[in-house]
Amino acid sequence: MAKCWVGGLAGFVIVLILVGCGAQGATGQVESLSPGGMKETLQDSDNVYILVTDASEEEKRDEYIKVVEENIEEINVKEINAQNQKILDGDMDLNEIGLEGSELFQSLSYYEDGRLHDRISLKTQKYKTLEDRDKAIQKFINETSS
Repeated sequence: MAKCWVGGLAGFVIVLILVGCGAQGATGQVESLSPGGMKETLQDSDNVYILVTDASEEEKRDEYIKVVEENIEEINVKEINAQNQKILDGDMDLNEIGLEGSELFQSLSYYEDGRLHDRISLKTQKYKTLEDRDKAIQKFINETSS
């Protein structure tokens, strides 16, 4: 009797894990890259979403990553922190990587064939409310992914 109970509980736990993994697999994610990795991604990808942060504080950087992850569904976003030591030391420039344009920091950009196609600012002062920012991100994703 005890074996059946333990077996049933183990089976239930496995089902929960599989359901959780399945749900996770259907969502997009943000992957942080080094400057070299970002340069390679831009050169090798036809279409790519890029989040550029410049937060020296990890908490602020994580906030921008979380905002993007909460508003993307099935796409993957690459993130680079402009406070990366290679960039700060002058070993690599954002233009050299392929990142270009105005209002680059705290932005989500869409690149096609290595060139900037569209960009949206994530800075809170650009929006009346945080909900407005979320709606703008979702609209940006819908327009660029279609």
